Amino acid sequence: MLERIHRIKGIGLLHDADARSHGLQKASFIYADNGRGKSTLASLLRSCSTNKPELLLNRRTIDGNNEPEAILQFSNGQRSSFQNGSWDVERPELLVFDADFVEQNVYAGGQVTADQRKNLLQFALGENAIVAQKEYDLADDNARTAANSIRETGNQLEMLHRGLTQTQFQRIAEVVDADDQISALNGKIVEAQNIGLIQAKVLPQQLALPTLNVNNIFIVLGTSLENIDLAAEKQVKEHLNTHNKNRLEKWISDGHAYGEEGNCLYCNQPLDGVELIQAYRSYFNQDYKQLKSDVSRLTGLINASCSNEIIDRLKSRFETASAVIDGWQEHVEVIPPTFDENSARDALSNIETLLNALRESKEVNLLDAVGSEDNKNEVTRNWQEVIEIVVACNNSISNATAVITNYKNSLAALSIENLQNQISDLEWAKIRYRQDVVDLFSQLTLEKSQDGTAKSEKQTKKDALNQIMQATLESYKDRINELLRGFGAQFLIPNIDFNYRGGLRSDYVLQMRGANIALSGGVPDFKTSLSEGDKRTLAFAFFIASAESDPDLANKVIVIDDPMCSLDLNRKQQTRTVLKRLHDSCKQIIVLAHDVHFLRNLRDDVLRTGNPNEIKCLKLKSVINRYSDFDVINLDQECESAYFKCHRMLDEYLVGNAQSSMEIARSIRPMLEGYLHRRFPNLINGGVLFGQVIDLISNAQPPSPLVNAQNITNELNEINRYAGQFHHDTNPAADQVQITDGELLSFVERSLAVIYAG
Repeated sequence: MLERIHRIKGIGLLHDADARSHGLQKASFIYADNGRGKSTLASLLRSCSTNKPELLLNRRTIDGNNEPEAILQFSNGQRSSFQNGSWDVERPELLVFDADFVEQNVYAGGQVTADQRKNLLQFALGENAIVAQKEYDLADDNARTAANSIRETGNQLEMLHRGLTQTQFQRIAEVVDADDQISALNGKIVEAQNIGLIQAKVLPQQLALPTLNVNNIFIVLGTSLENIDLAAEKQVKEHLNTHNKNRLEKWISDGHAYGEEGNCLYCNQPLDGVELIQAYRSYFNQDYKQLKSDVSRLTGLINASCSNEIIDRLKSRFETASAVIDGWQEHVEVIPPTFDENSARDALSNIETLLNALRESKEVNLLDAVGSEDNKNEVTRNWQEVIEIVVACNNSISNATAVITNYKNSLAALSIENLQNQISDLEWAKIRYRQDVVDLFSQLTLEKSQDGTAKSEKQTKKDALNQIMQATLESYKDRINELLRGFGAQFLIPNIDFNYRGGLRSDYVLQMRGANIALSGGVPDFKTSLSEGDKRTLAFAFFIASAESDPDLANKVIVIDDPMCSLDLNRKQQTRTVLKRLHDSCKQIIVLAHDVHFLRNLRDDVLRTGNPNEIKCLKLKSVINRYSDFDVINLDQECESAYFKCHRMLDEYLVGNAQSSMEIARSIRPMLEGYLHRRFPNLINGGVLFGQVIDLISNAQPPSPLVNAQNITNELNEINRYAGQFHHDTNPAADQVQITDGELLSFVERSLAVIYAG
């Protein structure tokens, strides 16, 4: 329950309103003249209920210096405060009927729009239907989001596959080496454009097989001399063995060539008669010299046979062939030939090493045969390695030549258009399997799955909502028509339906005198067929029907702003009946009105069964700068006629309640005039002065009922002579008359006695 309005600042005429001293009750009635801030207060409560700050920001005090602010005190010490442009706590239990409700939910400008029918449906739904609608709205949003996601992803893909359908694009097979194939195809296009030049290119040549001739070397190594003097040989051998020096025999043989000298060239001693020298001359004879000469040529023979130039020539031919093959690589993929140069050099080096070792052995033992069959086989084996390396290289060159030849033969079948089409297909494949495109298709698959789920969920929620809506709206329609009949309306609602066009909204028609009334346009239409009272009655019926159907009505605070606006007497009476019923069912009812008599009568309706302590009556009064503030109001006094007001004031004066003496004096004559008008209705015209009324009574003749008052004419004349001096119509100097309280009191008593005596 709203217990108190602490303060309102900077909102419309409520520039600095303070209602802390005015607690509200279960039935709270607030009176205000038109333009005094009543609608502003209703909008404030609506803003708090719906948490719509704009309702207050749009009503900011035009000439005020206060920022919009409000503090509302609810039950259990709970507060809702509006500061800095927002509410800290919204209060959905506030249900407000005001001009905003009518404009948003029923009609505006004489027409009922689609948005108003949509809002009305949302307002009218019960709790179960509201939950079902929220679930449907959420499912609808999810379905729309899923569909939008598919559309957005499809649009992104469409930018990539223009010229192909999405299905064609998606079904393209992946090509992992597309770039390589495109490069190869571009090469083929170039080749197709240059077939003549390509056909003229040379082919690689094989390496010439080398030969090795070591027969002469092994002949020299195997030569031995048998015609040497054995005694001399023995003597020389013993001498050589004594010294045990390697290659000593060669050294002595080389020195023996200078044998014509008489003295030793080494020690200059005479050589004649030296026995060992004679043995040298026999041992190193002419055959020996020839053999020695042959052995000395072995180094040259070996170098010539095992020269690195053999491998160098092979390498050169290999490099030439490789260069030719490399020149074809731009056209066709050819396995490059290989030449194991290191192994070939190693094999030839092994031969050279073996032959030099045999040569050295021969030089040391010149007369012995050197070089076995195994040595020859070793040379042959190593040379065979060289040959096999060359053959292997030639085989790889031959294979390359075959590939190149096949390629050259295939050039005649090349089609540039076909090659370009293949490239185009590969480019599509590249795009299709680009990571961002793969991600898009994965995303699309997921979105389609989500879309299917969302659509299924939407249909499920829609079916559930339809079932609830049909039952809810049927009951709602019946209650509205019951209210309309109670208000005496000449129209009714034959059917309330709903549809999903442009969002869930109500779909209803009005029927008057058997004809359907178009809600927007048409003939007859809503604008011209219904009076303003009819339209207001329809809006009020919508609100009441919804409020009464609320299962939580007992906890609701109902706020009604000017419920009887544009209503006739019968509808005002029916409105009070409806509001009394709402009061009995809700937590609290707050009624704002500019008709004080309506509020008094509604209060009296509540008092018949309610507790007077649960009723609060307030008003919005004018304060400084013509702003408004809260104050208490006595509805009975505000509703008094001039007669009853004057009668009350004189009664209060008699019992000693302080009053303005001049105001009391001026109230005597109006009270007596009112009394006579009521005692003789239709006999005394309105606007007749009190003195003239007395004359009418004095001059009356039977059977006029006025003759029954002729017994008081003298008293009336005396009272009139006293009271008339305080009125300007009979005394222009009325404001200057001095009043004696004792005299005034006497005439007050005499005036009341006239009435009481009859």
